[in-house]
Amino acid sequence: MELTVADGVEAVSEMVALATDTLWRYLINRDDLSASAALVLNRLSHEGPMRVTALATAEGASQSGMTQLVQRLERQGLLERLDDPDDGRASQVMLSEGGKQNWDARAQVRKQRIAEWMPTVSEDDQVALWLASKVVVRVLSQMRGAAG
Repeated sequence: MELTVADGVEAVSEMVALATDTLWRYLINRDDLSASAALVLNRLSHEGPMRVTALATAEGASQSGMTQLVQRLERQGLLERLDDPDDGRASQVMLSEGGKQNWDARAQVRKQRIAEWMPTVSEDDQVALWLASKVVVRVLSQMRGAAG
């Protein structure tokens, strides 16, 4: 059987869609944050402080919508502002200590839910998942870097 690029694209697309759906529906704690708020915390966790305008652009949101979301997350103690080192008139937002703790706790919930599920998977499939995850993490990191 010969695989084509289209076969690879189809398989990767299906994997990403299923993984995203599984993450949002089953693996994360959705009690305290909306999806858009979780995406903002995720971006700031991975990329560090950003201006609200850059955050809005990166998340595909309007400037006013992102400003409102950032203000709500600040009131919840999850974000804080700091002076922009490149422009003293502007500010950036970053995860506060509370935001880091919230993000770490969310990661723990995700890991716990996976840990509860893993015993239902055969040992061979667990090994295959571990190996596949090493490749997927590397490739998705490359995709993220290329998209950013």
